[in-house]
Amino acid sequence: MSTDTFCAVATVRQDLPDGSFILRNAHPLQPYGRCITDALLLWAERTPDETFLAQRAGNLDAPEPCWQRQSYAQTLMRARAVGQYLINAGCGPDAPLAVVAENSIDTANILLGALYAGVPVAPVSPAYASVDAAFDKLLACFSALKPAVIYTDNLSRYGVALVKACTEDVIVIAPGAPTGAVALDEVLATPAGSVDVHNASIAPDDVAKILFTSGSTGVPKGVINTQRMLCANQQQLAQIFPFVQQRKPVLVDWLPWHHTFGGNEVFFLALSHGGTLYIDAGKPAGALFERTVNNLRDVSPTIHFNVPLAFHQLVNRMMHDEVLCQSFFNRLDLIFYAGAGMPQKTWSDLEDLAVKVRGHRVPLVTAWGATETAPLATGVFFDSRRADNIGLPVPGCDIKFARVDDRYELRVKGPNVFPGYLARPDLTSSVFDDEGYFRSGDAARLVDDADPAQGIIFEGRIAEDFKLQSGTWVSVGRLRGLLLGELLPVVADVVIAGSGRTDVRALVFIDLAAARRLVGDATLNYEALAQHVDVASFVQAGVSRYNQRNPGSAMYIAAYVLATQPPLAQAREITDKGSLNQANVLANRAQAVEALYAD
Repeated sequence: MSTDTFCAVATVRQDLPDGSFILRNAHPLQPYGRCITDALLLWAERTPDETFLAQRAGNLDAPEPCWQRQSYAQTLMRARAVGQYLINAGCGPDAPLAVVAENSIDTANILLGALYAGVPVAPVSPAYASVDAAFDKLLACFSALKPAVIYTDNLSRYGVALVKACTEDVIVIAPGAPTGAVALDEVLATPAGSVDVHNASIAPDDVAKILFTSGSTGVPKGVINTQRMLCANQQQLAQIFPFVQQRKPVLVDWLPWHHTFGGNEVFFLALSHGGTLYIDAGKPAGALFERTVNNLRDVSPTIHFNVPLAFHQLVNRMMHDEVLCQSFFNRLDLIFYAGAGMPQKTWSDLEDLAVKVRGHRVPLVTAWGATETAPLATGVFFDSRRADNIGLPVPGCDIKFARVDDRYELRVKGPNVFPGYLARPDLTSSVFDDEGYFRSGDAARLVDDADPAQGIIFEGRIAEDFKLQSGTWVSVGRLRGLLLGELLPVVADVVIAGSGRTDVRALVFIDLAAARRLVGDATLNYEALAQHVDVASFVQAGVSRYNQRNPGSAMYIAAYVLATQPPLAQAREITDKGSLNQANVLANRAQAVEALYAD
């Protein structure tokens, strides 16, 4: 591990009279940019011909990728054209752009064009326009947003929903020669006029993006992201990971741009440091994961961002695929996971594989934050061997540990914190405390009360946690991570039940590929595998080991059942990031939960 991978740890604690306390980074936040597209101007001038974006051309499932590339100079040229078109179309602070599209070079050009022109842009989950059950979420997004222009990459797939959700005067942009829409090529051919003047007038507190929360517990909320938030967060990231300023990042990434992790942290990291972003059309879902594997065989990243589910699948593949393993670790400086807790077994397996290839561990870190914090608020920038350690505050960001009953809620203040929700002053006022801290709803504690520098332990969503009949709190996030550590790789995820009941029980979801390898039969379907004696024995042994180590009533698994049907995306059981929505699984499978408690 290089000594310049991380910044020095220096933490200040301030205790408050009510038992709460504030933790902050002792290093001041250094100056940051005015607007996020200043980085595009910088690198288009310094390295105009260097590749900024790349995506696979032709057959996305071909084992040997062919990459379509776009340089920094080309990106700036196309962003200026898009920005000018949006200005000509009447877009502005109160007339934003909505984007309903998958990650691609075209989508990036549209997003950057809006950001360059100072037009607020709202990437909206394509699932809202393609799944009938999610149409209410699309309608809620557009009702709050009131877009003047919409870009979509697939009019035939999303067009009907977009027409139903929008007013007649909305301009729609799409690739090809779409009927009733403006062709993307026409937009990209727009001569630049006043767009540079608009760009020069952008101020740090202007609205850059509106990101909608997933809406898993209600109607999606439009989170206003200012230019200051985006620029400050990239500076915070650069200060805790100074190596990104010495070596330009090379990223292979699928994380959706309508989420803050992929759309802010990953995308703008590549842009801010003159790096290259290879857009991965795969994801950790079924056959699509093969695309990710092929891409990582071809391109060796310097940093790899992903969710724990994907790392779990990568580990399973790398153990049997030497080419993939060598390519993945070849020049890797950092492994970064977020979006959910990393099971300790996945963590240990990644470390073992890194030692096998490189002869030493590759730093494996996480961070904590939210859409409302741009997203980074804490980060692991020290040597940690615990998967549940979310690090320490980043420079310029104060973290308050606020007493809520017998737990601490994480609350945040800093230049990376949002000003409010779009068109929802009621929600905005309720989400800030009387000292101006954003209430995250997440529970946490220090690793060591006597030594804050050891980091913060994440204890899950307060809303997900529940009490047993006895009044004992169950920390779902922590329990789930520990249980999965005993059940990987055959089990992909678990859902925890027990609110208001006498004990804790679990729904167990298998990993199809790993279960097939265990039983030695690649033809069995999900239901057959869930009922297979070898799978049952594996899970039983894992739960027994877990229970021996966790005998307390808030952690002990009194019973479990192997789900015979996989999680269903159309029932909103799977989030866009590939993790399970605990609440939706429990609601959709209420009969299975009742049967689990029938004894």
